[in-house]
Amino acid sequence: MFRQSCRPLHTFVTEFVPKHHKSTADEIQALREFMASTTAGVVVLTGAGISTESGIPDYRSEGVGLYDRRGHKPIQHQDFIASDGVRRRYWARNYCGWTRFSSFEPNVGHKCLADWERRKKVQTIVTQNVDRLHQRAGAEHVIELHGSAYTVKCLSCRYRVSRYLFQQTLNQLNEDIITSD
Repeated sequence: MFRQSCRPLHTFVTEFVPKHHKSTADEIQALREFMASTTAGVVVLTGAGISTESGIPDYRSEGVGLYDRRGHKPIQHQDFIASDGVRRRYWARNYCGWTRFSSFEPNVGHKCLADWERRKKVQTIVTQNVDRLHQRAGAEHVIELHGSAYTVKCLSCRYRVSRYLFQQTLNQLNEDIITSD
């Protein structure tokens, strides 16, 4: 049986939710029965779609994805590594957008998976997302396939620092810049 955190949320951010078919009562019941009967922890794979209801757009969805709406494509790793200018552009955009990005909250999907993890129904969540919303919802066994936006690593010496602390450093180094997150 779904607990409170797993019930459908009637008011959520819809601006970035792609077109989809509404789950039928039979599909929901089948999932309930499967999760109720499982004795081995399920491994769940998530991607951008789970975070769209939190207000984070995906890249590819027609009409709502960043590619479709703005033509923005993410910076490729090899371009980031090869070009000082690309790295500057990345960090300028990241600096200006960090306050907004780090303020997104887990939605009912993240909370439901965290609840299932606590109840030993989900063993591990494997995610392509860098937003840490699974962990903020309470999940502990999360594998981040693409890393996390919450840790900054030096390319030369592998020094690591919290993205929050790095933002403070950027603020101090750029006191003359006014951001409008």
